[in-house]
Amino acid sequence: MDMDMDDDVAEAWRPATPLSRLRELAAQAPGTARIVASRIGLPAELAEELAIRAIAGGPDWFGVLRALAAHPATSAERLAEFAAHPEESVRQVAAVHRATPKAAVKALAQDGSAAVRRALAGREKLPRKVAALLVADASDDVRLALVRRVDARPEHLRALAADPDARVRRVVAALGHAGDADLTDPDPGVRRTAVHKRKAPELAPLLDALAQDPDTRVRELIAQQHRNRTPAVLARLAADPEPSVRAAAAANAFTPVRQLTELAGDPSLAVLVAIGRNELAPPETLARLVDTITGSFGDSESIAPGQEEDVQRLAYAALEHPATPPESLRALHARELWPYFHPGNAMSQPNWPADLMVEFGLTYCAGTVSGKAEIESFAAIDEARETEPPEHVLAAMVRSPIYYLRRAVANRHTPPEALAAFVHDPARADDTSLFDHIAENPATPVEILLAWAEAGERHYDMLKNPALPEPVLAAIAAHTDTSYAGQALWMLKVRALRAGTETPC
Repeated sequence: MDMDMDDDVAEAWRPATPLSRLRELAAQAPGTARIVASRIGLPAELAEELAIRAIAGGPDWFGVLRALAAHPATSAERLAEFAAHPEESVRQVAAVHRATPKAAVKALAQDGSAAVRRALAGREKLPRKVAALLVADASDDVRLALVRRVDARPEHLRALAADPDARVRRVVAALGHAGDADLTDPDPGVRRTAVHKRKAPELAPLLDALAQDPDTRVRELIAQQHRNRTPAVLARLAADPEPSVRAAAAANAFTPVRQLTELAGDPSLAVLVAIGRNELAPPETLARLVDTITGSFGDSESIAPGQEEDVQRLAYAALEHPATPPESLRALHARELWPYFHPGNAMSQPNWPADLMVEFGLTYCAGTVSGKAEIESFAAIDEARETEPPEHVLAAMVRSPIYYLRRAVANRHTPPEALAAFVHDPARADDTSLFDHIAENPATPVEILLAWAEAGERHYDMLKNPALPEPVLAAIAAHTDTSYAGQALWMLKVRALRAGTETPC
């Protein structure tokens, strides 16, 4: 393109170019005419002049016709003419223009080009009768464009629920207009979409059949907690041959304890990781999980290449889980599978053995004590652990002026009376973070927890307590104006199902 042509193109786009000059530019060549035909604010009379010239101009001017077929300034009469033009791309653009006459739109529904009919199916305003014609269109892509419309009509969607194209049926299933046919559709993508779409109560009667679906992903979806709370079905899924399905069942708090505990010995690392992430996994399951970790990954030679980080995360999950039994924590800690273990973090967890808790506390703050009171307290506790029961030492730590030793309030071996004295001591009113740890501690007296629950305090922290008494859970659930009520109800339901006092939902 020479310099003069560049100038013409720039001038054709320039907003301030006068109408007389635009006429001259439009008459020069199809390229500049197309630019003029694309301008915002194109006068209707100039649009008409361009249409006359372009219709007579042949194939080189089809780009101008397409520009005009998309332009608001083009008259309805010209749009009707464009809708019948022999060039497919011109008809395709005219099909989506809002001002194309209804008669022309209806005629386009019978157009010989699937691309034109597909464009028509996606136009902003599609007459009901035209849409009805496209429901039976021979082109899969046309029908797909029709069902993807935001204003697709229910009767048309229902008519397409049995469409031969699986893509169409997936959209219909996603929009909820397939009845129950989508759950038995031959295409696994349709069945997955159907499972995604339905809420748990809708799926409940169908869970047993869906748990045997030939598609792995469908079974995996059914095993997930928000879709399945039926123990018998989850027991079946826990024995599924596919690790991803077993992993989904392992992460589901409603999976029966026996099956959860069996899964804690699964050969798949993904299943074991899911157990570690199950917030309501019971102590016996976590004890089996630690046995599996220490037995299968107890040394570097037993960890397959590329699994190091996964094993570390698994070990960390078991160390962090509030229900891992004390002696399992001791065994896991001895293996040193988690290289970033921090004793300060362990002091905020309830289940560590009392002797290790004392050791962690003293080790963690050994280099930070200062002042006479702290030094004397540290020395007394260090001496007491040689002669006194660990529980007595933990009680002394709770009374210590050393903040990090007072974190013994988090440990379940700390005597309940020491925890109660701490809570009721006015001098401890500023130790709010330690009160949060007390809320997580299974040894905390129920009357303290219940008072907090009824007052709307520390719900978040108490819900981390693996042995939170049921009256406390019920009190939290009664605060329906908070986001914690639903979690409390969920925990109560899991407990009731495990105890056999409630039927599956």
